[in-house]
Amino acid sequence: MSYYYENRLLRIGLGQFYIIVYSLIAAWLGIGFRTFVIIMLLVVVTTYIQSRLFSRNPMSSVKVRVEDVAGARKLVEEKDLRELQSKDEGLIRDMEAQIKFSTILMLSTLVGLAYFFIAWRYVPSLYELLEGYVGSDFLAHMLAFLLYLEGFFIISQVSMEIALRRVGRITVISMPNEYIVTTKGIVYRGFLSSTALAFPLNPHVTIRLDEKRGFVDIVSEGKVSSTVLRLYSRDPRRLYEIIRRYGVQREQSQHS
Repeated sequence: MSYYYENRLLRIGLGQFYIIVYSLIAAWLGIGFRTFVIIMLLVVVTTYIQSRLFSRNPMSSVKVRVEDVAGARKLVEEKDLRELQSKDEGLIRDMEAQIKFSTILMLSTLVGLAYFFIAWRYVPSLYELLEGYVGSDFLAHMLAFLLYLEGFFIISQVSMEIALRRVGRITVISMPNEYIVTTKGIVYRGFLSSTALAFPLNPHVTIRLDEKRGFVDIVSEGKVSSTVLRLYSRDPRRLYEIIRRYGVQREQSQHS
């Protein structure tokens, strides 16, 4: 999702597209509680779909199914890593920017939801005002919903820009509690499902070993953010060597 954060034009373009679609649907439905609920559901559904579309893994050079990677010869398997992670004294420091960014976005979401409920009561008045100017019932409804939704969009985008400016460079760290490394890649458990990171890794990816803290970082650097897959291990040196051997192309290996 860091690609979405970095591309301002993409964020604005998609936002305006959704707002126009929502406004057309709402104008067709008319002002009412049903319309409010449907718009809320559409926002939730499209946000989820958007997160899936832009959750592409920037670390892998090829797409692969989880089953294909998991079915290959197993090289490393780690489970129950929470205790190991909790002993890492530098973890909180590493995640400060990510926590700050998430907190700002969470607060802005609450503000946006408050606006969504409070401003809804003014949509009928806005519709009546616009109807006198445009002379079309459907168009007046559409413009009223358009202005209403633009307010919500402005709040979300301003909050995003504030978060990006306050935090500076974002480092998004993923720390799976369990994972396996095979000859074809890495499979790790996410919040809802498993994710596969195929070998070979993208040439721009950096592999970092911190033997003292007990992990290997796979890092993808963007313009304003970094995506990090942090693999804690009881034998980080062995894990590092395996990833370099199977996951790094020869030219890339010389620079990692």
